[in-house]
Amino acid sequence: MASQQRGQAVFSRRKPIILLTGLVMVVLGVAILINPITAVEMLVRIMGWIMVAYGVVTLVSAFVRGDPAHNAPSELVLGIAAAAFGLVMGVFPGPLVKFAWTIIGILVLLTGILDVIEAGDFRRAGSPLAMPATISGIITALLGVIAIASPMFPAGLGMVLGALALLVGGISEIIFGLGA
Repeated sequence: MASQQRGQAVFSRRKPIILLTGLVMVVLGVAILINPITAVEMLVRIMGWIMVAYGVVTLVSAFVRGDPAHNAPSELVLGIAAAAFGLVMGVFPGPLVKFAWTIIGILVLLTGILDVIEAGDFRRAGSPLAMPATISGIITALLGVIAIASPMFPAGLGMVLGALALLVGGISEIIFGLGA
């Protein structure tokens, strides 16, 4: 009985935090659903500035510890690379996302084409997997074309799925917070 009362006391102290967490998750989910592309760019921008900070901290720590040219050349390279790439991410998030998804689209398109070619080998060998392999290869190639033609579509779709997860999780938290 005492442990149940302790559990209730702990929960009642955490109830406002649970409700606030649920509310923040719902608001974030709605904001992302309203404009998933801007959310992608903002996420890349934030990660970019975090990388800039990491690069600067790495460079400063390499210099503080002594002679960086002899003691920590890998830290210098890592710090410079992180700061430079982070700066590109922070300043140009849209083009970077488009470039990355275009490269991914090209790789997926090539994979789909190779799958269709391999399905031809299945067909010549009389395998029952020839038709499913052909269909799978065609779908893969088409998804690659979509990613090349509209590189923000896959990124936006990922954000929409994440937003839906935030909404469901946020509503669950609110229900949990209100229910007990």
